[in-house]
Amino acid sequence: MQPIQKIIVALDHSSLDSELVDYAHFFVNITEVTDVHFMHDVEFSLSPSMKKEFPNLEKETLEQRKNEIEEVIKSHFKPKRKVNYKFTITHEANSIKPLIRTIKADNIDMVMVGSKELKHGGGTFTSRLASRSPCHVLTVPIGSSSHLKKSSKIKKLLVPIDFSEYSKQALERAILIASRIEDPIEILCQNVYTVPSGYHYSGKSRDEFAELMKKFAKENFEEFIQTIDTKGVRLTAIYSDNINDDKTSDIRDLAKKETVDGIIMGSRGKTAAALLLGSVAEKLIRNEKHFPILVVRKRGDFESFIDRIKKL
Repeated sequence: MQPIQKIIVALDHSSLDSELVDYAHFFVNITEVTDVHFMHDVEFSLSPSMKKEFPNLEKETLEQRKNEIEEVIKSHFKPKRKVNYKFTITHEANSIKPLIRTIKADNIDMVMVGSKELKHGGGTFTSRLASRSPCHVLTVPIGSSSHLKKSSKIKKLLVPIDFSEYSKQALERAILIASRIEDPIEILCQNVYTVPSGYHYSGKSRDEFAELMKKFAKENFEEFIQTIDTKGVRLTAIYSDNINDDKTSDIRDLAKKETVDGIIMGSRGKTAAALLLGSVAEKLIRNEKHFPILVVRKRGDFESFIDRIKKL
C-alpha cells in the first residue's frame, strides 16, 4: 500500500485553520506521516496607484499574515512523535496553482483541506482541489476537531465499496488507521447496489430483483474480503438499495444514521469522463459537510483533464 508520509495542509486564514491544524496533529499520530507542509495563499491585489502610495503595504500584509498563521500552527500542532514541518505563504492570483505545483514537485502523498458550507464561504475551492489533486485528499469540515475532543477517539469509519481495486485500497487504508488506534474501531463496509431499469424483463418484481442484487453483493463481499488482511479489525457489511439513483445520498444517510467519525473511499481519476461528470467521491465532497472524507487515490493513476488535453 502506498504510504502517506508527506502531506500538505491548506490553510485559508479563517476560523477553520485551528481545526485543520488540530486535525493534522491527530492524523499524524495515527498514520506514518513524516513531513507536514502547511501552506497559505494570500489573495489580495493593489492597483498601481495604491502600490505607489503605499510601497510597503504588500510586504507588511504578507508578514502580518505569516505571523498570525504561524502562531496558530505553534498553538495547535503538537504531535506525540517527532515529524518535520514547515510553513509556506504564497501570493498568487489562483490559490490552487501553488498547491498543485508543490504536490507534484515534492511528491506529496496527501493534501488536507477545510470543508465549509457555501454560506460560510466554502465549497468551490475544496471541490476544485479534490478534482485536480493527483494525490489523496482529506476534507475536514467545521467541528471535526471539537468532535474528536468531545469523543476522545475515533469509534466508527465508513468505507463505501464496489469490490474494485480502488475500494480495496480504501478499505486497507481504513484498516491500517484502525490498527494504529488503541481502542476498538468498527469499519462499516457499505455496498450500494442499483437495480437495472430493465429488471421487469426478468419476470421479477423490483423488490424480488433487488433481493437478488443483494444476494450477489453478499457473495461478492465474501470473495472480496478474502483478499484483505483485516488485522483483527471489526468489519460490518451493509447493503443499500440505490432507490433514488444517487449513491452519495445512500452513503450520507448511513453516515448520519451511524454517526461515523469519517468516510474513506477510493476514487477513479484517470478518465476524462470522470473528470467532466464528477465521480461519486467528488460529488460526495461537494455535498457532504459534516464528516471528514479521505479520498484514496493510487499514485500514477490520475491525470488532470488539462494534462490530457495537452497530449492531444
